Amino acid sequence: MLEVRPSCDFVSLVVDVSGNIRKFECLTPLFAHPYALDSCWAEDTLKAFRRLLQRTPLYGAYKAVGHYPDYWYWILRGRPERSPHLLKQKVVRAYGEKFGLKTLVETGTYYGEMVAAMKNRFDRIYSIEFMPALAERATKKFAHYPHIRIFCGDSQVEMPKVLALLNGPALCWLDAGYYGWVGKQGDQQRLAAELEMILSHPFPHVILLDDARGLTGREGVPSVSDVQSHVESKFPQRAVEVEHDIMRITPR
Repeated sequence: MLEVRPSCDFVSLVVDVSGNIRKFECLTPLFAHPYALDSCWAEDTLKAFRRLLQRTPLYGAYKAVGHYPDYWYWILRGRPERSPHLLKQKVVRAYGEKFGLKTLVETGTYYGEMVAAMKNRFDRIYSIEFMPALAERATKKFAHYPHIRIFCGDSQVEMPKVLALLNGPALCWLDAGYYGWVGKQGDQQRLAAELEMILSHPFPHVILLDDARGLTGREGVPSVSDVQSHVESKFPQRAVEVEHDIMRITPR
């Protein structure tokens, strides 16, 4: 008699009743993760290494390098719904150029990957981070760039401060997935408040909302069509579309 015991994300062990390992059975392909290794020991070692690296200034560079295999893996899988960060960078850059925008406003700084990628593309960058440790880290990281400013706190409080600094339209890159649409920080309300503040502002800002797949229409979360109909009815001068997991709200 055989039973299957899961041993890690990549393989399962098939053992007999005496506890002897009979064979290894792959559960997911080798490339299920850009850094997938062939043993649980190696996987645990890699996780420990990443946790250690997170405490150092090198982690941002480590993640930046990882964007490239992640992008090519996304291509090889047939471009699934979740977009890799490298594609997000391309979209932000393309929309900035298309609409002639010189200011980038971001919510969800995280490790500063988007700020780092766009630091030479925009004249001004304002990024809001909820977690104090991450905000402090980003502030230190970009301290030598006078055109970059990191805000720490709830975006419902910090966004009005950022909007008050603007003297023209900006590209707003909003993070919808860091806490989830319905999470500990009340993100459904946070995101709705962000959209309302930006769309009601005097300048015709362009909004890119990341992780649009979170708009499921279930458990109190609005659907893509709900957001689209609300925005286009209340702000008829705006158009809404979703592509590659990014909602794009632009002037008509």
